[in-house]
Amino acid sequence: MHKSFPLLAKSLLCGVFLLVVAESAIAADQSITVISRVYASPGREAELEARLVKLTAFVRKAEPSVTYRLLRSKKDATVFTFYEVYPSPAVVQEHLKVTLPAFGKETGPAPEGLYARPTESEVFTAPAD
Repeated sequence: MHKSFPLLAKSLLCGVFLLVVAESAIAADQSITVISRVYASPGREAELEARLVKLTAFVRKAEPSVTYRLLRSKKDATVFTFYEVYPSPAVVQEHLKVTLPAFGKETGPAPEGLYARPTESEVFTAPAD
């Protein structure tokens, strides 16, 4: 098994943990925003960008109700950011349990060494009125 596949799996599990913890305090109809940073190994930025562009297109097609944007840092070309807005916790769970595994099945594991370090994700919700 490639080293980068376990790294991606660990990153996704960290994101799942954050979302499960956050979901316990989120109303069923409240939107959830997730901001994730993905780090390319130096010299492999274009390769990672191509993979993340495919992921973005896949998610947009599979989950039309989700805002899913890929951004790239102007300051550090190895840093990519996802800005994701889900209409509800149920849609987040669908994303994690169905959409991401389907993408992995379609594209296979990431090539070894593609990621410099684990993805960092943070969950945001709107403050109470």
